[in-house]
Amino acid sequence: MGDTAWGLLLNTLILAGSTCALSIPLGTFLGWLLVRTDVPGRRTALVLLGILFFLPLYLQAAAWQAGFGLQGWMVLTRELPGWLRNWAEVVWIHGLAAVPWVAMITGAGFWLVEPELEEQALLDGSPWQVFWHVTLRHAAPAVGVAAVWVAIATAGEMSVTDLFQVRTYAEEVYTRMAVGQDPGEAAMGVLPAFMLSAILVASALAVLARLVPHDRPLSVRPRRVYRWGRWRLAAASLLAMLLALLVGWPLANLIYKAGLVATLGSNGPVRYWSLAKCLEIVATSPARYPQEFFWSLVLSLLAATTAVVLAGALVWWARRSRLATAIAVVAAAVTMAVPGPLLGIGIIEMLNQPAVPLLTYLYDQSIAAPWLAMVVRSLPPAMLILWHAMRTTPPEMLDAAAVDGAGPLARFWRIALPSRWPAVGLAWLVALAVALGELAASILVVPPGITTLSIRIFGLLHYGVEDRVAGICLAMIALFAAMAALIISLGRRWHGQGQV
Repeated sequence: MGDTAWGLLLNTLILAGSTCALSIPLGTFLGWLLVRTDVPGRRTALVLLGILFFLPLYLQAAAWQAGFGLQGWMVLTRELPGWLRNWAEVVWIHGLAAVPWVAMITGAGFWLVEPELEEQALLDGSPWQVFWHVTLRHAAPAVGVAAVWVAIATAGEMSVTDLFQVRTYAEEVYTRMAVGQDPGEAAMGVLPAFMLSAILVASALAVLARLVPHDRPLSVRPRRVYRWGRWRLAAASLLAMLLALLVGWPLANLIYKAGLVATLGSNGPVRYWSLAKCLEIVATSPARYPQEFFWSLVLSLLAATTAVVLAGALVWWARRSRLATAIAVVAAAVTMAVPGPLLGIGIIEMLNQPAVPLLTYLYDQSIAAPWLAMVVRSLPPAMLILWHAMRTTPPEMLDAAAVDGAGPLARFWRIALPSRWPAVGLAWLVALAVALGELAASILVVPPGITTLSIRIFGLLHYGVEDRVAGICLAMIALFAAMAALIISLGRRWHGQGQV
């Protein structure tokens, strides 16, 4: 593909389309399998997918690189040529990373199909005819939403494409900024950048139009379960293979790489795996990068808190009128869709103003720039969670408070928030996970002397995944897994209170 601005834009669209072609069939099947069938192991699979939701793309790239990339254990022990080099590998990593998101979105679409429609169709056809003509047909919009979501996420990312030197628009913008070009020159032309952003924002609006809740009540009747019968064991085996591909194999790559020991024998190097070394490497990883851990936690905690406050204010304000709702949805769409490197350039242009000493100070000598990048990235998921939470606030309680003289702010603080605290905690944890994994924008705007874990790991991955890099990646995965466990726990509590 060409390296002109238009050629890079075409590369980006091809990558997004190829990623959708891999992830949509797998994720749609997985979503239906977990939500609407009696396949064994559904709960375990949902927990594992929940962890994958929050793993940054660079960690998933590291997991595959640990096995098959430069210094990968399969390359070293089996003396195989590394195959993580080009387009196919980038599509593979992006596609598998997108499968959990597709499964979540399409699974929600399958669950929302009205059981009354399926029961009526069963009077005239077999269960599988009902699936093809009713269930799948009514879940098709969710499949479209998942495809748009994957395209947005893929087009705005640069971590995997930069690692494997695949030229896309976001990657090229990052590369030019990294070598010190002026932000205006790094954008490579206004029109392609505008077109890419416009396409992504329009796509994000289409996604949010489906994800933002409406006033139509949902059916509370139990959903029909498709039963595998004598094929139940085969379905369980298929689910196990999918989970091994998505979780088991990449994680095993990192674990094996972290514990790989090489010694010199009489016939050359001898390699074997040591559990003790693996545990030691992982346990001591945080001590090797104390400053990176500190700044990552400080920035992500501040960004998550800010994002939840802003999201709560926008969502509550959006209840006032259709215009307010439209403005809030557009704000969420823009912050969700703008590619990371372009967001970084925007922050640089806004803060790097020599004529305004305060802005220059904030840009050069404070954490304002990376904090702002993380806030923008974590705002959309926080808004979506709080939007659904505030929608379920009983209007009778709010009306009664208004009659007693409580204003909008009082109703928000005294009624809406206390009755929806699990959702607020859930939104904060999700925003924290997103901020902690943010890379594409913050890598361009961190001031001198500050490095986050995302930036440190991303830099190390360019030289291959050696044992210490595998250890810090495993430590990060453990941290994200713990956060995912808290998120799942709060989600269940929210559901248990009848608030979803």
